[in-house]
Amino acid sequence: MAPGVFTRSVGKRLAIVGTAHLQARDLERGLGKRSIDILARVRSSRAKDYVREFNTALAPWRREPSVREFVQCTRKELGVAV
Repeated sequence: MAPGVFTRSVGKRLAIVGTAHLQARDLERGLGKRSIDILARVRSSRAKDYVREFNTALAPWRREPSVREFVQCTRKELGVAV
């Protein structure tokens, strides 16, 4: 898919896939910064809701450095807090 085509949809889907990986307890595959990079290009409250839900699903790993970095990135790039 060309850059910029269906940007919001692709970003939301990546967040959903990441959540599925977290539900399977696969933190490494669950943390995908690509969804944040993509969603930073759009203004969508629905997309931000998906990211908030994803950040909430990270609760079991909240002390992991990679999780803290990811959550910090969502705050900085999207203005999304848990």
